[in-house]
Amino acid sequence: MKKTNKMRCVAIGCILFLLSTCNSLLHSEICPRTIACTCVKETAEASCIRANLTYIPVLPTYIKKLDFDRNFLKSISVSTFEPLEHLELIFLSLSSCHITHINDDSFTRLKYVLDLNLSRNPLSSRIVAAALARISSVHFHTIRLNYLLWSDEPTDVYLSLSRFNIRRLDMYINNLTHLNMSFLSENLPQLETFLVGGGMISSIQTGFFPNLKLLDLNTNRINIGRKFFVNDMMCFFPNLKRLNLMYNLIMSVNNIFKCLKTLEILSLGGNPFNEILDNTFSELISLKYLHLGFLRKNFRRIGKQAFRNSKLENLNFGDNNFKFTNDSLYQFDPNEIFRYNPQMKSLILNRNVFQSTPILRKMLLPLKRLKFLYLDECHIQNIPTDLFFKLPYLEIVSMKHNKISTWNGYKVFGNETAIHTLMLSDNTISVVNEILFPMTSLRNLRTFSLASNPFACTCENLWFRNWLRNKNFVFEDFPSNYQCKTPLSKTGRLIKDSLPSSVECNRKDNEVFTAVVTSLSVFGIVFVIVLSIVFRLRWHIRYWLYLFRVKKKGFALISNEETQNYIYEGYVIYCDEDITWIRHKLLDKIEKEASLPLCIRDRNFEAGKVFVDNIIEKMSESRRVILVISRDMVQSNWCLFECRVAQEKFLNRESDALISLVVEDVPKEEMTSSLRAFVNSAVYMKFPKKEYDEETFWLNLTKIFHEREK
Repeated sequence: MKKTNKMRCVAIGCILFLLSTCNSLLHSEICPRTIACTCVKETAEASCIRANLTYIPVLPTYIKKLDFDRNFLKSISVSTFEPLEHLELIFLSLSSCHITHINDDSFTRLKYVLDLNLSRNPLSSRIVAAALARISSVHFHTIRLNYLLWSDEPTDVYLSLSRFNIRRLDMYINNLTHLNMSFLSENLPQLETFLVGGGMISSIQTGFFPNLKLLDLNTNRINIGRKFFVNDMMCFFPNLKRLNLMYNLIMSVNNIFKCLKTLEILSLGGNPFNEILDNTFSELISLKYLHLGFLRKNFRRIGKQAFRNSKLENLNFGDNNFKFTNDSLYQFDPNEIFRYNPQMKSLILNRNVFQSTPILRKMLLPLKRLKFLYLDECHIQNIPTDLFFKLPYLEIVSMKHNKISTWNGYKVFGNETAIHTLMLSDNTISVVNEILFPMTSLRNLRTFSLASNPFACTCENLWFRNWLRNKNFVFEDFPSNYQCKTPLSKTGRLIKDSLPSSVECNRKDNEVFTAVVTSLSVFGIVFVIVLSIVFRLRWHIRYWLYLFRVKKKGFALISNEETQNYIYEGYVIYCDEDITWIRHKLLDKIEKEASLPLCIRDRNFEAGKVFVDNIIEKMSESRRVILVISRDMVQSNWCLFECRVAQEKFLNRESDALISLVVEDVPKEEMTSSLRAFVNSAVYMKFPKKEYDEETFWLNLTKIFHEREK
């Protein structure tokens, strides 16, 4: 009997030992790496993503967060979470686990869970609501229900969650068409974050959310107005800090956000509104970031004080293809647009149009605190001068994918700038020298890109070669994207291996110098002889050239001006930027009121004919030439060419055959010598700045035409 009892005791001891061993294994500190899980003790996190598991494994006791995404659970019951019962698990993600059913009592073992993710599973709202209602964690506050493709609003889920103090609800990418935020606020009054973007919501009912800080409604079909945010009694979102309404159907943003005094981040890009009026954002006293990119093609107007806001630090106005030019279809004021943004630090204007750098300069000058400037793909041909060194905090400038070829570095960067990152890749820069990049001005430069420019691998880039060798640590994408474009024999080769050496360039320079000196000496002697002959016969030569040109164009020689019947009273030389003034001022007064026909190329040139032939023919059919002078005109090569033709053709005409109309003051030093000669030889009339003086101006101009007819 004693022996039997002794054997029983030994057996019981063995059983207890085995149970103790199993229990210690169950609560092991070892992560089950053999089944593709990883554990990090410092952060108390475990990850079993894509482990092809059909069960939840035993995990170390220190684990508090489990990411179990993309496995195969299919059906969940209370026993599914038995291996987690010994853990103080606060976060559990079961996204994309092919779950089709969840028993009502499944989550009762999760006594500590705060954050649960059930996204991307083919679950109905009824099943989810029943399971969530029985979560035993009293502090549960976050539920993620993204990509469930529900077409009906899950009001049953709202009711199930009403027993908790839910602070975050994610319902991103569902097929909801209606959203009752009033019902939601009644059941989840403590909600702080609500994400319901990427759906099909077209009907929305507002609600009062005293604690909501983040509202994301992006990529739906919503058109909201002022009543969504406020009524006569209260603001519905008094503590909102972030609002995302991008890619909806909002038709107007004017006067709808005024009560959002705590709003810091506002995203409105991708909506079809066509204008922003004055003071749209001025009452958002906490606003720091404003996203207005990807607006539709019909966006054409920016009010003078549209962006007025004393706190705004970041503005994204990229990808709008807005023409910051003199195009009458686009309305803005370059002097006023950013005048009321004293705290602006970051400005994104990528993929808009800037054909005139003086306009860009006027826009940016008021932004004295600007640090980051992005102007990629903006059709820019010149870097604005007298600007960067007047922005003392400017650190990063990106002007990639433009048409910039050369500039004067001293005028662009001044004595010194704070710029440490300069991006000029994918432009049309072929030669790099100290004139473009004076090192005294760019001593703070650390990151620099000239990648994918059409470099000339010739002695012209000798300075660039030396700079690359000494400073290649600052060049982004070097050497792979720094290749030769010319000469053809080196096209596609890396410039680090293809630029000639100093010795080669010096030898070539000596050979070239000798050849040049010899050629110049011979040329100088010949030139003096030819010049003497030309000077003696200058009037005969001029007449012969004129006859040759006229006969070549097929026109009859007219020796006496009075015998010619002119079609036009004046041929107008102007630049494209001044076409509005031409149409609404000059043509209205001279053609419509005075009945004096004028020739303008946009209307009277013959389609399909060579441009030069059109100029010569139409000028021959005109009694006089009228030059419209503006800042844009003096920079137009075609206008200067027309001026030279006019000077030659009207050389022996009366004094009023050439008339210059000054519509914009242009310093003489900005004019070419030939243009100054034209102005000096022409009747000079300045368009008045005051409207009441215009009538006298037009009377005097008309008088010149009529006196010539007499």
